[in-house]
Amino acid sequence: MKKYFIFLILIICSATYSQTTEDNEKIYNINELDKKPEFKGGMDKFYKFVGKSFRVPDVKGLKGKIIVEFVIEKDGSISNFVVVQDIGYGTSEEITKIFKTCPNWQAGIKSEKAVRSLFKLPITIMAAE
Repeated sequence: MKKYFIFLILIICSATYSQTTEDNEKIYNINELDKKPEFKGGMDKFYKFVGKSFRVPDVKGLKGKIIVEFVIEKDGSISNFVVVQDIGYGTSEEITKIFKTCPNWQAGIKSEKAVRSLFKLPITIMAAE
């Protein structure tokens, strides 16, 4: 069985607009916040959570990038999870399963209030040589 490495790189959303949902709850981009949302325990702990839980398909030479987008709610829960880019072989389903069990984050802060915030996160999968 080949070993695989999963590299996670946080991309801070740099879009210049915010979204407003049907319930009129604004979703802020990271660059609009006074304090960015954070996984409880830090991003290293988040990377370990995903890396430990992700089951890489046994496909020779599998490599690529999965990009996920999600909203961190005021209570720190994750919603509106979407796989924006997938590499196939069940990786989209696997990452979706992991995010459904993800512990809550600390919400982003704007004007001293917890707000909804948009996150984009690429997950790079590369076969070990």
